[in-house]
Amino acid sequence: MKIELRRFLGTIHLSFLVLLLAHANSNAQILTNGDFESGGSGVGFMVHDYTQINPVTGTSNPGFYARTTNPALMNSTYNAGGDHTTGTGNMLVFDGSTLANRFFWTTGNTGGAIGGFTAGTTYVFSFWIKSVSNEVTSDDATRANIGIFFVNANNINPANQNFLAPLPSEGWVNIQYSFVATANNAMVRLKTNNSQAIGNDFAIDDFSITEGGLPFEGDYASVNPTCPSGNDGSITVSLTGGTLPYSSYVLSGSANQTNNNGIFTGLGEGTYSVTVSDAAGSVYTQSGIVLEAPNDLQLSADTTICSGQSATLTATGGTNSYTWTANPPDASLTNPNAASQTLSPTVTTTYTVTSGSISDPTNLIENGDFTQGDALFTTEYTYVADPNPFGVQSAYGIVTNPNAWFTAFSSCGDHTTGTGNLMVFDGATDPTGNVIVWSNQNPVAVLPNTNYTFSYYVASVSPENPARLEVTINGVSQGLPVNAPGATCLWTQVSYNWNSGANTTANFVIYDRNFASGGNDFALDDITFNESVTCLYQKTVTVNVTPGTIPTFNAVAAICSGEALNALPTTSNNGISGTWSPALNNTTTTTYTFTPTTGQCASPTTLIITVNQPSVPTFTAVADICSGAPLNPLPTTSNNGISGIWSPALDNTATTTYTFTPTSGQCASVATLTITVNQTTASTFTAIAPICSGAPLNALPTTSNEGFTGTWSPALDNTETTTYTFTPTAGQCASTATLTITVNDSPDFTITQGCNGINYTLTAVQNNSANSSYAWFDPTGTQIGTESSVVISTAGTYELVVTQNGCSRQEPIDVVSTICAIQKGISANHDGLNDYFDLEAFNVSELKIFNRYGTNVYSKSNYQNEWYGQSDKGDELPDGTYYYVIDFADLKTKTGWIYVNRTQ
Repeated sequence: MKIELRRFLGTIHLSFLVLLLAHANSNAQILTNGDFESGGSGVGFMVHDYTQINPVTGTSNPGFYARTTNPALMNSTYNAGGDHTTGTGNMLVFDGSTLANRFFWTTGNTGGAIGGFTAGTTYVFSFWIKSVSNEVTSDDATRANIGIFFVNANNINPANQNFLAPLPSEGWVNIQYSFVATANNAMVRLKTNNSQAIGNDFAIDDFSITEGGLPFEGDYASVNPTCPSGNDGSITVSLTGGTLPYSSYVLSGSANQTNNNGIFTGLGEGTYSVTVSDAAGSVYTQSGIVLEAPNDLQLSADTTICSGQSATLTATGGTNSYTWTANPPDASLTNPNAASQTLSPTVTTTYTVTSGSISDPTNLIENGDFTQGDALFTTEYTYVADPNPFGVQSAYGIVTNPNAWFTAFSSCGDHTTGTGNLMVFDGATDPTGNVIVWSNQNPVAVLPNTNYTFSYYVASVSPENPARLEVTINGVSQGLPVNAPGATCLWTQVSYNWNSGANTTANFVIYDRNFASGGNDFALDDITFNESVTCLYQKTVTVNVTPGTIPTFNAVAAICSGEALNALPTTSNNGISGTWSPALNNTTTTTYTFTPTTGQCASPTTLIITVNQPSVPTFTAVADICSGAPLNPLPTTSNNGISGIWSPALDNTATTTYTFTPTSGQCASVATLTITVNQTTASTFTAIAPICSGAPLNALPTTSNEGFTGTWSPALDNTETTTYTFTPTAGQCASTATLTITVNDSPDFTITQGCNGINYTLTAVQNNSANSSYAWFDPTGTQIGTESSVVISTAGTYELVVTQNGCSRQEPIDVVSTICAIQKGISANHDGLNDYFDLEAFNVSELKIFNRYGTNVYSKSNYQNEWYGQSDKGDELPDGTYYYVIDFADLKTKTGWIYVNRTQ
């Protein structure tokens, strides 16, 4: 629930917005040129702080005004319209200033006090105002905020001397104040309080001051208590007119209170009246003010039923969730959370309905009432112990009375007792409006997804430029700024509902979005944050049960299923009439309910008619047989003594279901018996994967895949492929089976080695290399090849593993030397070292040696290691460089040079 200050101000506003024609009487008009038809500023009135546009051009700036017949002539964006009186006369139109406290109308030609008054006499000051800009909205910040200032006057009524210009849709609105002159002259001045550039544009017309007072009138606003048993309701009475001062406000009815401000709190449900008098003896009375808690729980009225009957009870209101309990317990209360209950108590029973739950009322704001002084909160205002004599902007104090802190402020007590602490502020002038007024010092722990209410009380302590307070929770604004009361010392509560959602902590900040230097002074008290009020509703309803006569009937003999069943009597043996349900059923045992005809106060009763179901003959099962085996005759009397015959005739060649038909008169049903005749089935086994010769071979299973047992022959052989025969054990209706186990031989191969050109090569040699794979390993055990040949470069023991058809064999081979390169020289000096041109590693078909002149000096077919520097004739050739041509059997012809040097 959110109660905005504007509602209270609106109550005051409405009371003097209504044009009171009774005051347009014969009393002399003190003002001259109130309709602006006789001239502009200086003729009966004075405009001080606004600049006149003359002539009007359709364009204006903030701080300008015009005397014109149509606002649109001054500014083409304004709403077109005529003056208040005739629609064609003059009015003053103002483009609101962006400076605060700008006087725009004052009595007198020079802007001072005017004569014509009688001290002690009451007068009414009246004029008309309207907003002229479409930028004016329900946001108070866009509306002109007007302040009124009186000199040589007291008992000003209404006490609130600040008000907002009306919305454009309201058109011209009349403003009236009454006052008592304290001298024979007086002055009235009007000013714009705010400095908002958007909106804040208005027109005025038809000023008057006449002798007489405003009618003594009042209005009230009420807030219902949250819960039926709660006392958080309130009534606020607003008065206008009459003769000040007013007497005490008296509340009577369901509670009695008396105070001086017309704000009555702590009220519960009930009917109230308010009475107050003005100084002239006029009485304002408002009676029949009804406060009632919303959604009070409503239950069906108490009722009486006969034993065995039902009563329907209904709950409405509350939180729309309900829990029913019964005293004494009632078995028919099967769904205790339903709003509507159909109940059949056997004795008089009282039902209690509970709805809702009580919330935790604990205030989670530390020092929210400032009883602990200047502690447990933060503010960006500066603490000043004594701001006198001129005040200090952006200052605050923790005091019991604003006037005792700064003498220019009104004298007020705190909200709670009138004698406790409050927090008072001299408003900040920072144009951003982002100066923190108050914030909690420590984060407040909250429950997720829980409704809370944050509230505070505010009072103005100077009558001008009321503060505009905005609240954020965890950095999120809770709505547009709320104006503090226009009247001073009027404590008003502002509250916000907030759901915590996923939050586990809450931080609160209050800002004053008004940054005017004049006025804008206020006090805070009783800042609270607690779980939103929830109610616990509980009421009872009683169902009185009158015992009823129980109808009696003769028992009905049992029947066999399907036999005829006579209709049941509709009148009991003790004379109670009624009906039976359900319909008769001669196929199954059924409980029938007799419901007495209404008005007999008899209880329902039941009657059971037993319908015997046919007995099912039972027989001992006959064991399965193999096709063609002997089959004994079936018994003609069942195990449970039922006689009968079988059909069809016995058959020992096929599985058959035989039907037993009982002899009539036994209340028995037919039965069946199936004799299974098994046909001969082939035995099957899972295939055995091929093995390598000599590998282990597991014993074959003696039970087939079908579950047949038996033996195998011949004995297992892991050296050659063999077909084995399975012979089932007798009596299994199974045939023999065979299973072949393939035994693969290990690969047969040899390894050759030698040079292949300049490469020393190892090669596997097989008569049949199909499906073979190879793995060569060097002397360190590292695999070096997967082909049938591999090139090596170092001597040592190598190993080859050949895998063929899933079987592997490994063989080693020793390599003494891997040299395959052709020499570049020989030293034929018979020292046993490099004496010959060695080509044994190659498959040479012919070697030819040429001298440097190209002459062939040596030739040899199938050469290996025979040339040591001699000619074909055996003569030693001289040392020097010779050239060779080598024809290979398996390589291309190779040419090169070799040097012969016998000297060592």
